[in-house]
Amino acid sequence: MTYETIKLVHVSAVAVSFTGFVLRGVWKLSDSPLLAQRWVKVTPHVVDTVLLASAIWLAVLVHQYPGSHAWLTAKVIGLLGYIALGMVAMRFGTSRAQCFAAWLGALLVFGYIVAVALTRDPLPLP
Repeated sequence: MTYETIKLVHVSAVAVSFTGFVLRGVWKLSDSPLLAQRWVKVTPHVVDTVLLASAIWLAVLVHQYPGSHAWLTAKVIGLLGYIALGMVAMRFGTSRAQCFAAWLGALLVFGYIVAVALTRDPLPLP
């Protein structure tokens, strides 16, 4: 596969992952029974596996790795924060307010990760 194809797969997986996270967050906050459906529980893992695999593939192709490139290190740290906040929002939050705050925080961290990716700068805001 070419770099452009892998990047398209990666960016598409980012879009699908984000859309799913937003939708699941809305369902969580509204106590929707849709969250209990099997496909809602399985699909994020499949999409995120494609996302991670394509990210690793891109890093190997262009020889840019976390630890040696500050912007990529920032993305990985941001990803860990996004995952932690997402876990609180979707599983471990003990109140609706806590789930909402964690969900909103995860969305903000996601925005940071995208900004870092687009600018290749760990401090993308002016």
